Amino acid sequence: MLVDVVIDGFDVSEEEPEPVDHVGDLLLRVADGDRAAFAELYDTLSSRVFGLILRVLVDRSQSEEVLQEVFLELWQSASRFAPNRGQGRTWVLTIAHRRAVDRVRASQASTDRDVRAGFRDLGVA
Repeated sequence: MLVDVVIDGFDVSEEEPEPVDHVGDLLLRVADGDRAAFAELYDTLSSRVFGLILRVLVDRSQSEEVLQEVFLELWQSASRFAPNRGQGRTWVLTIAHRRAVDRVRASQASTDRDVRAGFRDLGVA
């Protein structure tokens, strides 16, 4: 029997008839400009978001930059979160994953450009 579980810093009990989307509630408050809700959102999800980004990028310093970009995007676009379309945690992790993949693609494109320029400048007859 499940007595109490803590998920992302929130207690979940068997007595609740329906799970409450605490992250979604925080996002709605962030959309209204609530700085305390943003701080709570960061404290709640930053480690999980960072772990996801780090798994995609591997590089710790780039992961830290992307984490910062993700939370900046959350602050600026929290009003786009639609609670009737899914969980807040899922929305945040999707944004984080997309940002991390975008960083990988940008890095790969930069490397490809450098290689092409290097071959062009090599001047092989």
